[in-house]
Amino acid sequence: MQELLDRLESTLDDLRWAIAQVPADREGRRPPPALGDWSVRRILYHLWFYERYIALPQMRYALGLQGPLYPGDVPDEDQSWPREIPAATWLDRLAEVRRETLALVRSIPAEAWSRPVSGTIWGTRTLAWIVTKTLQHTYEHMTTILQIALFWEMAAAFEPRWEFE
Repeated sequence: MQELLDRLESTLDDLRWAIAQVPADREGRRPPPALGDWSVRRILYHLWFYERYIALPQMRYALGLQGPLYPGDVPDEDQSWPREIPAATWLDRLAEVRRETLALVRSIPAEAWSRPVSGTIWGTRTLAWIVTKTLQHTYEHMTTILQIALFWEMAAAFEPRWEFE
């Protein structure tokens, strides 16, 4: 499990590097449609929101530290997104939640990692699965950020009527 935790910690550095590849004037702009609907800011907000309101509570639930998530427990992500907050702030907030996550999971006994937990939002899963899902989620959106950095001009060339936010 140490390797998984090391990867979870190192992805923040990878994410910082990926964001640095995006020109600053594009961080808050919706990309050409071929690159998705979300700006880099929106992606970072989503990563923070997911870890704050879904992943970390599900880890706590798996450890018996809180109850399950019910409909209405999680705010509406789209409605609560403050568009004006810069990417760097969302990255800092994500780092805070990630530190909280790492502090929680580093203290977990070995037997708890593979114990099936029913009632998660994904069905019956293990803590190892939930933490791995969090890592996968980060990689998935980091890939989109790198696509925005690398392919913006090419994608925009194929969308002559595209208008950005």
